[in-house]
Amino acid sequence: MLSISIEDHEIELVERVLLPAGESFDDQRRAVIRCLESKDVQACPGSGKTTALLAKLSILSQKLPLKNNKGICVLTHTNVAVNEIRERLDDKAEILFKYPNHFGTIQSFVNKFLAIPAYIKKFGKRPARIDNEIHREFLERKKRTLSRGTQSYLERNNIYLPDLKFSLSDFNVISKTLDGTYFVGPTTPTYLNVKSLKEEVLNEGILCYDDAYSLAYWYLREFPNLRDLISERFAYVFIDEMQDTDTKQQDILDRAFDNSKVIIQRIGDSNQAIYNSSWQIQTNHLSISDSKRFSPMIAERVKKICPTPQNLRGNPAVPNISPKLIVFDDATISQVIPKFGDLIFEKDLHRTDKKIFKAVGWVSKPNSRHTIPSYFNSYGKLGGKQKQDYESLLDYIKVANDNRRDSIAELQKILIRAILKCLRILGIRRANRVHFTEASFNELLSNEHKVLHDDLKLKLIQWCQQLHRNQDISGDIRTFISGRVCPQFGVAIRPELQLFLDAPAAIQLAPEQKEDTYVHEREAQKIIIDICTVHSVKGETHTATLYLETFYRQYDIQSIMGYLKGNHTPPRGATLQSSLKMAYVGMTRPTHMLCVAAHKDGCEQHLEELAAVGWDIHRIFKV
Repeated sequence: MLSISIEDHEIELVERVLLPAGESFDDQRRAVIRCLESKDVQACPGSGKTTALLAKLSILSQKLPLKNNKGICVLTHTNVAVNEIRERLDDKAEILFKYPNHFGTIQSFVNKFLAIPAYIKKFGKRPARIDNEIHREFLERKKRTLSRGTQSYLERNNIYLPDLKFSLSDFNVISKTLDGTYFVGPTTPTYLNVKSLKEEVLNEGILCYDDAYSLAYWYLREFPNLRDLISERFAYVFIDEMQDTDTKQQDILDRAFDNSKVIIQRIGDSNQAIYNSSWQIQTNHLSISDSKRFSPMIAERVKKICPTPQNLRGNPAVPNISPKLIVFDDATISQVIPKFGDLIFEKDLHRTDKKIFKAVGWVSKPNSRHTIPSYFNSYGKLGGKQKQDYESLLDYIKVANDNRRDSIAELQKILIRAILKCLRILGIRRANRVHFTEASFNELLSNEHKVLHDDLKLKLIQWCQQLHRNQDISGDIRTFISGRVCPQFGVAIRPELQLFLDAPAAIQLAPEQKEDTYVHEREAQKIIIDICTVHSVKGETHTATLYLETFYRQYDIQSIMGYLKGNHTPPRGATLQSSLKMAYVGMTRPTHMLCVAAHKDGCEQHLEELAAVGWDIHRIFKV
């Protein structure tokens, strides 16, 4: 192992760069920054753990290159997190993004070091795309080539073709799950037809993310010395948001790194493990137990609402507002979110800078009990999570228009994807018979179609300018595709392309309203309240958050009533443990005000005790 240390004067230097003037890292954070041995770090919500990690990375970057030219590997879960860290480091640690270091998502690590080399080994070429949306679209098109019997079997058994996987344990097995076995008898025509189709798509270089993991497992089995090679390259591995690492990710990292040769630090909050996490935090872990995000009052109320209580401390600089409990009945459930809006106005939170208000719940799909749509009946009906692939040109334009405040580069990407979709519909591919990516399409135009390349660059700028002015660009894009792109590639407009160009947008949003939002008005002032799932807001910070009681095997707020009163007993049963994790994630988002909505049937007998420990009770039903 390397003998490197981080000294106080180095921490003091980086404090000036990363922290507001006059602030410094406390003892807990300094211990995390100094630690250069394999260790878990338990960090409470809003603890600034990423800032502590940035400080460590910034200091380490000044010590590069390390002995034997070893590198540093930093793994996160989203590209947003990667970009945020890169922006905050600015150019002070650009070396971390260069060889021999690796900085990216776990998926990018699997792709770069395992899946892509495995694919090259198997097929003698690089894959064209590793992308779930493109893979799904490709398989859906190929599905029509399956025999009627095979298609009928899949439909009868409710098997969605893109959901079938190459097994992690045996790449020759097609399964319903990554750890499953044959989805149907391996010698049946149905199985052989589906396997042949999956292999055909794989051979064409179109992979989904699970395909990448299956290839990675195959590669590690075939070449067991890979673990030694990867472990020789890196001296340190830092894994951020460890609680979001699912079982297969944890397993692939254990297989890829030898912890006797690499220092591995896992940073996260085990109480927020609401995904399929297998992280068992070490008993001798380091802790960051005070939050920079929320007030002491919120900290006091939520510190017991988790599977494993921690000594959670709030930020005294944040105004103390008593947490609110909105009690409703069946007749008044639709008034819960408007009541939340009233409370926001009453506490003058609509006047805060960078205000964000969200109502969140665990269960989003309607059922016979209370779910998010019970509170907001249009939830989920105005669209969904933004995709990369759409079924009409107008859908692409609509997405670009909805995001017109983004950078020109981001808007151009959306519009270029619409043109790439046209090429896929027409079957136009690169010389190696794989589909174009944004990069390969740009390279082709710049090398072989310079006039079209220049025209497209000019058009993209004009279209983005028109979007910013809220002007219609659909006609001009249709003309450009049919009059410039198609002739350049020597193809005619076929019916399926015409359908794509002419089809109406699939999502129609009301004026002034985005997907799943509620507009609350009071005295000519408006606020926007986003309605979302707990999963979708993980890691976010809100000005005020409303946690909505929903039903999953039991009513979640009713089931944790004792914890709301400040009592903690080790949770028995997976459902209670999940309820606590969901509540903890959702209730630790706000800086200023936490509200919880609970049905009177599950909480009325507890209201006096809840009020006694600090909950401000608001009944909105007629007594």
